[in-house]
Amino acid sequence: MGKMRIITSMFLALCLMLPVFVHAEMNEELLFDDDFLLEEDADDYRPDPLRQAKILMRHMTLEEKIGQMIMISPEDMTGEKRSERIAGQDIFSDFPVGGVILYGQNISSEKQLRALIQDIYDGSQNAGLYPPFIAVDEEGGYVARIANKLGIATVPSAESTGLTGDAQNAFQNGRMIGAYLKEFGINLDLAPVADVLIASAPELEGRSYGTDPQLVSQMARMMAEGLRDEGIIPCFKHFPGHGAAGRNAHNVPVSHGRSLTEMQSCELIPFEDAIRDGAEMIMMSHLKINSLDSAHPASLSRVLVTDVLRNTFGFQGVVITDALRMDAIKEEYSISEAAVLAVDAGVDILLVPGDGKRAFDALVKAVENGTISMECIDESVARILALKIKSGLIQ
Repeated sequence: MGKMRIITSMFLALCLMLPVFVHAEMNEELLFDDDFLLEEDADDYRPDPLRQAKILMRHMTLEEKIGQMIMISPEDMTGEKRSERIAGQDIFSDFPVGGVILYGQNISSEKQLRALIQDIYDGSQNAGLYPPFIAVDEEGGYVARIANKLGIATVPSAESTGLTGDAQNAFQNGRMIGAYLKEFGINLDLAPVADVLIASAPELEGRSYGTDPQLVSQMARMMAEGLRDEGIIPCFKHFPGHGAAGRNAHNVPVSHGRSLTEMQSCELIPFEDAIRDGAEMIMMSHLKINSLDSAHPASLSRVLVTDVLRNTFGFQGVVITDALRMDAIKEEYSISEAAVLAVDAGVDILLVPGDGKRAFDALVKAVENGTISMECIDESVARILALKIKSGLIQ
């Protein structure tokens, strides 16, 4: 009985130590997973983001959980072709998404951008949701949505930075980008590019650090560290590497026949190193690896997402797709089909600008008819919320 009282006291103490999170239903009693505090780790009082995430999920509806797995553009909220504000939109109440991506068409001035981002935060909070990821592609060079639209000095491209051979330059680039992203309220950068250039790859023109996998690895990890220094979440892309693809997935389906052994000796090295360094998020490409899964692009492939990225390389972070509106996907799948296949493969977040509601509805239906298990949804949402807790979005 004495041991039970000690363990019970520890449970109560741990409850008091947990951070308070803003949520519509968080005044209910927190419930712990059965394995939250076992006797053998009863002396470990450190809060664990994944365990905290599982507690928060006890208060979430199916729609709220699936919403966390959807990243949309402002146009999904307004129905317009170009949206610079979403003020007054109550879309989050019916469409409780967990992430928004901004493109150049959503940016016209510093004042407007700040107002749009505040609209997103306010709308999410008013609907009683956890704070959203607000993402942008800000790599440097010509892929710099904000810098190029607002006249901010752009950092050199990955290609130019790689040619210097000094990874400290990549770190400084990450810090410079992170500084202005933080100033505007953006919390997620879909960068760095970790693709190793192997052949002529139109999709990577100017965007790869080079042909040496060790150099690319070091550069990408240092840029990510620079972003983290400014409080921005990095996302390594495009797994398993576009460097051997001779065509651009934005325009056509792309594939190659390299073996896993060949890839592990080259283009997979930066991703393996990033995972060992604690990478928070990895983006899946739409590249089809014929030697591993000739039927599905990587973003929709259980072999690439679960067997290789999760099980072989041990990645426990958040997996996001590249935009599902790209022609490499649209030429072969409807958005509903792609959404269900990606989640069934093990993806956590669907990047679906312009198609968010259809993807959302498809996932709800897939869970309700048993195509996707609730366990699969819960695993993804736990990883997403854990990252939001770890990065300070949920406090």
